[in-house]
Amino acid sequence: MTSLLFQFRLQSRHGASAGDASLSVDFRNGDQEPWLPLEPSLQTPGFRLYLLSLLLCQHHYLVANALGRHLPLAAVDGVLSVATSADWMIETVSGNFQVRLAAAEGAGATATALDEKTLAFLERRMKVCPVSRNLPGTVSKTIVVEAAR
Repeated sequence: MTSLLFQFRLQSRHGASAGDASLSVDFRNGDQEPWLPLEPSLQTPGFRLYLLSLLLCQHHYLVANALGRHLPLAAVDGVLSVATSADWMIETVSGNFQVRLAAAEGAGATATALDEKTLAFLERRMKVCPVSRNLPGTVSKTIVVEAAR
């Protein structure tokens, strides 16, 4: 049986206030197709919306928990890949998220670092996203959070 691959690319930018934030999502079917902007509408296929909800839930838990740790987020870039069976049953979910913090401002400011402990905390918290938790136990799920280079 042939499997199907769905990929989503997310970019969020975060400013000093919530009004400064922006979010964009692109998608593609397979890994050879071009990325296309995802602008949900009444014509968007339901399965694509379901997968988008998985991506946005992961992103929400990443951002909310980073803010809860007082991390000065500048940007989050992520790719979520979902492989399904030929009959559209989800088999694997793999996400990779790059987090960039805002530079410290002022002469006496100290930079906040994304150490391994903080990254592991963010990964653990993302795993409790309700959309992800409601996937069947047979689905292989991998989420990685890294400091952007």
